[in-house]
Amino acid sequence: KDIYNSVFGKDYEPIWQQFAKDNSGKFIAGSEYKVELNYNDFVLIIDAYTHYTTVGKTTVDTEYIRGKVEFYSPDNLKFRITPQGIIENIGKLFGAQDIHVEDIQFDKKFMIKGNDEYKVQKIFSNESIRKILLENKLIRIEVTDEEGLFDVKPAPGNSMLYYVSDEKITDIKQLNDIYKLLTQFVDTMIKLSSIKSTRTNT
Repeated sequence: KDIYNSVFGKDYEPIWQQFAKDNSGKFIAGSEYKVELNYNDFVLIIDAYTHYTTVGKTTVDTEYIRGKVEFYSPDNLKFRITPQGIIENIGKLFGAQDIHVEDIQFDKKFMIKGNDEYKVQKIFSNESIRKILLENKLIRIEVTDEEGLFDVKPAPGNSMLYYVSDEKITDIKQLNDIYKLLTQFVDTMIKLSSIKSTRTNT
Protein backbone atom coordinates (compact mmCIF):
# COMPACT_ATOMS: atom_id res chain seq x y z
CA LYS A 1 0.00 0.00 0.00
CA ASP A 2 1.31 3.46 -0.74
CA ILE A 3 0.22 6.67 0.92
CA TYR A 4 -1.65 8.04 -2.13
CA ASN A 5 -3.62 4.85 -2.79
CA SER A 6 -4.51 4.69 0.88
CA VAL A 7 -6.23 8.08 0.69
CA PHE A 8 -8.10 7.16 -2.48
CA GLY A 9 -9.20 3.86 -0.96
CA LYS A 10 -9.99 5.46 2.41
CA ASP A 11 -7.41 3.34 4.19
CA TYR A 12 -5.48 5.89 6.22
CA GLU A 13 -3.19 3.55 8.15
CA PRO A 14 -0.16 4.25 5.88
CA ILE A 15 -0.45 7.96 6.70
CA TRP A 16 -0.20 7.20 10.41
CA GLN A 17 2.66 4.76 9.82
CA GLN A 18 4.57 7.30 7.77
CA PHE A 19 3.98 9.98 10.40
CA ALA A 20 5.37 7.67 13.09
CA LYS A 21 8.39 6.80 10.94
CA ASP A 22 9.15 10.44 10.06
CA ASN A 23 9.12 11.45 13.74
CA SER A 24 10.79 8.34 15.21
CA GLY A 25 7.52 7.37 16.86
CA LYS A 26 5.82 4.06 17.51
CA PHE A 27 2.74 3.13 15.49
CA ILE A 28 0.35 0.97 17.50
CA ALA A 29 -1.92 -1.20 15.37
CA GLY A 30 -5.53 -1.82 16.37
CA SER A 31 -9.09 -0.89 15.54
CA GLU A 32 -8.10 2.77 15.81
CA TYR A 33 -4.86 4.50 14.83
CA LYS A 34 -2.38 5.50 17.53
CA VAL A 35 1.18 6.84 17.60
CA GLU A 36 3.44 7.33 20.62
CA LEU A 37 6.32 9.79 20.32
CA ASN A 38 9.13 10.71 22.67
CA TYR A 39 9.84 14.42 22.93
CA ASN A 40 12.55 15.49 25.36
CA ASP A 41 11.49 13.75 28.59
CA PHE A 42 7.83 13.47 27.64
CA VAL A 43 5.63 10.93 25.89
CA LEU A 44 3.19 12.36 23.35
CA ILE A 45 0.23 10.27 22.23
CA ILE A 46 -1.85 11.06 19.16
CA ASP A 47 -4.72 8.78 18.27
CA ALA A 48 -7.99 8.44 16.38
CA TYR A 49 -11.10 7.80 18.43
CA THR A 50 -14.64 6.96 17.36
CA HIS A 51 -17.44 7.89 19.75
CA TYR A 52 -20.78 6.12 19.39
CA THR A 53 -24.03 7.76 20.46
CA THR A 54 -27.28 5.81 20.44
CA VAL A 55 -30.64 7.55 20.33
CA GLY A 56 -33.56 5.15 20.16
CA LYS A 57 -32.64 2.54 17.56
CA THR A 58 -30.14 4.76 15.75
CA THR A 59 -26.41 4.76 16.49
CA VAL A 60 -24.29 7.63 15.22
CA ASP A 61 -20.52 7.46 15.16
CA THR A 62 -18.31 10.55 15.27
CA GLU A 63 -14.58 10.51 14.61
CA TYR A 64 -12.16 12.53 16.71
CA ILE A 65 -8.43 13.10 16.85
CA ARG A 66 -6.86 13.32 20.29
CA GLY A 67 -3.46 14.37 21.57
CA LYS A 68 -2.16 13.85 25.08
CA VAL A 69 0.96 14.69 27.08
CA GLU A 70 1.12 13.69 30.73
CA PHE A 71 3.36 15.49 33.21
CA TYR A 72 3.82 16.91 36.71
CA SER A 73 2.66 20.52 37.12
CA PRO A 74 4.68 22.38 39.80
CA ASP A 75 2.37 25.42 39.74
CA ASN A 76 -0.93 23.58 39.15
CA LEU A 77 -1.56 25.59 35.99
CA LYS A 78 -4.94 24.91 34.40
CA PHE A 79 -6.61 26.30 31.31
CA ARG A 80 -9.10 25.35 28.64
CA ILE A 81 -9.62 26.75 25.15
CA THR A 82 -12.78 26.05 23.16
CA PRO A 83 -14.46 27.64 20.14
CA GLN A 84 -16.65 30.62 21.02
CA GLY A 85 -20.26 29.58 21.51
CA ILE A 86 -19.60 26.27 23.26
CA ILE A 87 -21.07 26.38 26.75
CA GLU A 88 -18.50 25.33 29.35
CA ASN A 89 -18.68 25.12 33.13
CA ILE A 90 -14.94 25.10 33.68
CA GLY A 91 -15.16 28.30 35.69
CA LYS A 92 -16.86 26.30 38.41
CA LEU A 93 -14.09 23.73 38.33
CA PHE A 94 -11.11 25.88 39.24
CA GLY A 95 -12.16 29.50 39.61
CA ALA A 96 -11.13 30.29 36.06
CA GLN A 97 -11.41 33.67 34.40
CA ASP A 98 -11.87 34.70 30.78
CA ILE A 99 -8.50 35.48 29.21
CA HIS A 100 -7.79 37.42 26.02
CA VAL A 101 -4.53 37.24 24.08
CA GLU A 102 -4.90 40.55 22.20
CA ASP A 103 -5.19 38.84 18.82
CA ILE A 104 -8.51 40.01 17.39
CA GLN A 105 -9.03 37.02 15.08
CA PHE A 106 -8.04 34.53 17.76
CA ASP A 107 -10.05 36.12 20.57
CA LYS A 108 -13.09 36.29 18.29
CA LYS A 109 -12.88 32.58 17.43
CA PHE A 110 -11.88 31.07 20.79
CA MET A 111 -12.73 31.33 24.46
CA ILE A 112 -9.91 30.79 26.94
CA LYS A 113 -10.35 30.24 30.64
CA GLY A 114 -7.51 29.66 33.06
CA ASN A 115 -6.29 30.09 36.61
CA ASP A 116 -3.16 32.17 35.80
CA GLU A 117 -3.78 34.99 33.34
CA TYR A 118 -0.12 35.94 32.94
CA LYS A 119 1.09 32.44 32.11
CA VAL A 120 -1.83 31.63 29.83
CA GLN A 121 -1.25 34.85 27.88
CA LYS A 122 2.45 33.95 27.60
CA ILE A 123 1.57 30.52 26.20
CA PHE A 124 -0.79 31.94 23.60
CA SER A 125 1.59 34.72 22.64
CA ASN A 126 3.30 31.92 20.69
CA GLU A 127 2.31 32.73 17.11
CA SER A 128 2.82 29.13 15.97
CA ILE A 129 0.32 27.84 18.55
CA ARG A 130 -2.31 30.37 17.51
CA LYS A 131 -1.79 29.67 13.80
CA ILE A 132 -2.24 25.90 14.14
CA LEU A 133 -5.34 26.28 16.30
CA LEU A 134 -6.90 28.69 13.81
CA GLU A 135 -6.30 26.25 10.95
CA ASN A 136 -7.72 23.11 12.61
CA LYS A 137 -11.15 21.96 13.82
CA LEU A 138 -10.52 22.29 17.52
CA ILE A 139 -13.12 21.18 20.04
CA ARG A 140 -10.98 21.60 23.13
CA ILE A 141 -7.44 21.82 24.35
CA GLU A 142 -6.78 21.97 28.05
CA VAL A 143 -4.35 21.45 30.87
CA THR A 144 -6.09 19.59 33.66
CA ASP A 145 -5.49 17.12 36.48
CA GLU A 146 -9.04 15.83 36.13
CA GLU A 147 -10.88 13.75 33.56
CA GLY A 148 -11.01 15.03 30.00
CA LEU A 149 -13.42 14.11 27.24
CA PHE A 150 -14.07 10.41 26.61
CA ASP A 151 -12.87 9.25 30.04
CA VAL A 152 -9.24 10.24 29.44
CA LYS A 153 -7.46 11.23 32.64
CA PRO A 154 -3.89 11.43 33.97
CA ALA A 155 -2.42 9.22 36.66
CA PRO A 156 -3.00 10.43 40.25
CA GLY A 157 -0.76 13.40 41.03
CA ASN A 158 -0.18 14.22 37.37
CA SER A 159 -1.69 16.69 34.93
CA MET A 160 -2.15 16.38 31.19
CA LEU A 161 -2.24 18.54 28.11
CA TYR A 162 -5.22 17.20 26.19
CA TYR A 163 -6.24 18.07 22.62
CA VAL A 164 -9.46 17.04 20.85
CA SER A 165 -10.64 17.88 17.34
CA ASP A 166 -13.51 16.47 15.29
CA GLU A 167 -11.83 15.62 12.03
CA LYS A 168 -10.68 12.63 10.05
CA ILE A 169 -6.98 12.47 9.28
CA THR A 170 -6.57 12.28 5.50
CA ASP A 171 -3.25 14.11 5.15
CA ILE A 172 0.03 13.67 6.99
CA LYS A 173 0.22 17.46 7.43
CA GLN A 174 -2.70 17.26 9.86
CA LEU A 175 -0.75 14.90 12.11
CA ASN A 176 2.40 16.98 11.80
CA ASP A 177 0.43 20.08 12.81
CA ILE A 178 -0.93 18.37 15.93
CA TYR A 179 2.54 17.10 16.82
CA LYS A 180 4.02 20.56 16.36
CA LEU A 181 1.22 22.09 18.43
CA LEU A 182 1.82 19.73 21.34
CA THR A 183 5.60 20.27 21.27
CA GLN A 184 5.13 24.05 21.13
CA PHE A 185 2.93 23.87 24.22
CA VAL A 186 5.51 21.71 26.01
CA ASP A 187 8.40 24.02 25.11
CA THR A 188 6.52 27.13 26.18
CA MET A 189 5.34 25.61 29.45
CA ILE A 190 8.89 24.46 30.26
CA LYS A 191 10.04 28.08 29.97
CA LEU A 192 7.27 29.08 32.37
CA SER A 193 8.25 26.34 34.87
CA SER A 194 4.75 24.88 34.56
CA ILE A 195 5.67 21.38 33.43
CA LYS A 196 8.09 18.67 34.53
CA SER A 197 8.47 15.12 33.29
CA THR A 198 7.19 12.26 35.39
CA ARG A 199 8.08 8.59 35.44
CA THR A 200 4.41 7.69 35.33
CA ASN A 201 3.83 9.07 31.82
CA THR A 202 1.36 6.84 29.95
